[in-house]
Amino acid sequence: MNPTLVHYADAMLALHGFDLTPEAREAVLRNIELSASIAAVFLDHDLGPEDEMAPVFRPVSAP
Repeated sequence: MNPTLVHYADAMLALHGFDLTPEAREAVLRNIELSASIAAVFLDHDLGPEDEMAPVFRPVSAP
């Protein structure tokens, strides 16, 4: 487990006042590690000008 992610998780849990069991804390750490690994796929991909979002957002109305 990445020590930076462990420190982040512990800091956020403390900030929000959560007092988790060791098992629940491990589940939170696994979830953060999974989220980081999913994000890495996108962060490792260089975006070109054609990949940028549109300059104007136009929401689609509900049917």
